[in-house]
Amino acid sequence: MLNLAKRMLKGASVDTGSLYQTLSRHSLLAAIREQGLGETCDALRAALPDLRDQYTLGFDEREYERYWEIKLRGMHAWQITCILDALNAIPRENLVLADIGDSSGNHSAYVSAMAPAGKVERMVSVNLDATAVEKIRKKGFEAIQCRAEEIDLEQIRPDLFLSFEMVEHLTDPVRFLHGLAVQGSANNMLITVPYRRDSRFGGHHMRLPEDRMPKSMTAEEVHVWELSPADWELLARFAGWRTVWRRTYFQYPKRSILRATAPLWRELDLEGFLGLFLERDLELADRYADW
Repeated sequence: MLNLAKRMLKGASVDTGSLYQTLSRHSLLAAIREQGLGETCDALRAALPDLRDQYTLGFDEREYERYWEIKLRGMHAWQITCILDALNAIPRENLVLADIGDSSGNHSAYVSAMAPAGKVERMVSVNLDATAVEKIRKKGFEAIQCRAEEIDLEQIRPDLFLSFEMVEHLTDPVRFLHGLAVQGSANNMLITVPYRRDSRFGGHHMRLPEDRMPKSMTAEEVHVWELSPADWELLARFAGWRTVWRRTYFQYPKRSILRATAPLWRELDLEGFLGLFLERDLELADRYADW
């Protein structure tokens, strides 16, 4: 399947981008159905019809319609189910949430629409990018502009940290997570990161040939760390967080012919995403003497 897809994508007489995105879209739709996320996607679409502002760089309109909209919906549906389960695991009302690395305010909109009444009192987004902060505030949500590593935790005093596809962009995720464990008021954290079976340093931007590598790169674009689930859990454990539960969202189905797209996702994008619901536990971190 992968070799056939490669030959199709490299054919001179076809729109390779369109072909790849069409194949990927079918894979995503099948994966969403199989993982029981269809109704959640519909609920999120009703709560927030347009996702074109998800990233600072924006989208080509045709690519958004034929690929990115459903890719984001599936990922967001899985993330919101993780959020709701994380909220349910904290036996208190009127929680304060800090969404570190939020680029659009979209998750704040989802939580506002779908969290149980009285469960969330305040949700604060944190981002280094001024454009992202402006987008969030225009939607009526609270946002702070600063580096993830420099959050004024006394100002927010969150009960739950959230971070979606952000930790892999940091140059020092260990120190970031350790800082939250030592200084923060939250006993729990929910993070999602790219899923990889094996660990590697750097994502595709760092692996491009020299003549194709961007002249400049931002934190939003570059994955510094792409680790296996076991290594992400070990990193978090060393930093002061113990895994309560671990979940994986795959961008392809496991029980249909489209499972054959797995190698294509692995080579050209990501197989999926890993979610970790963490609880503060400094027992191992405190053994390390040189923080």
